[in-house]
Amino acid sequence: MLPGEYDNRAQAELDARNGVRPAHDAVTLIIARVFTPRLGHHVYYAQEMAADDPRRVLSEQMYSFEVDDKRGIVETTYEFVEPARWRDGQLNKDVFTSVVIEDLQAEGCVLLWKRDGGRFVATHDPKVCPDPGGGVAVTQAEFSLGALTIGDYKFRKVR
Repeated sequence: MLPGEYDNRAQAELDARNGVRPAHDAVTLIIARVFTPRLGHHVYYAQEMAADDPRRVLSEQMYSFEVDDKRGIVETTYEFVEPARWRDGQLNKDVFTSVVIEDLQAEGCVLLWKRDGGRFVATHDPKVCPDPGGGVAVTQAEFSLGALTIGDYKFRKVR
């Protein structure tokens, strides 16, 4: 369900119409399932680009998911040490078979995903990385069929 192309054009257009400052940039997010044995069985490459210029890459990350009997679905997000080396990886997914842990740096805290009705909601693991919500878990990401929210960016699946 997760792989595909997403964008937040509707959010960016609404911000512009309503005079929101700072407005969200229009971003395209491509998520592709990749085979990266050193990171696990459920690994994805994610590339963010300016919606009006796919050559302007904003970020590249790897998402690794594992199922933990006690904590549920655990996501670790990785940044690339040399991002240019992996640019446009969704076009050549075989390149990710050579990824080693030295190519990556874990980003912050892991996310714990829980099913909530017809959607999945991710929060930080409070034992490892307490959220600043005064003891209340703050949603970091949310996924439902056709929609993905990361932070305050609201993406819709376009392909």
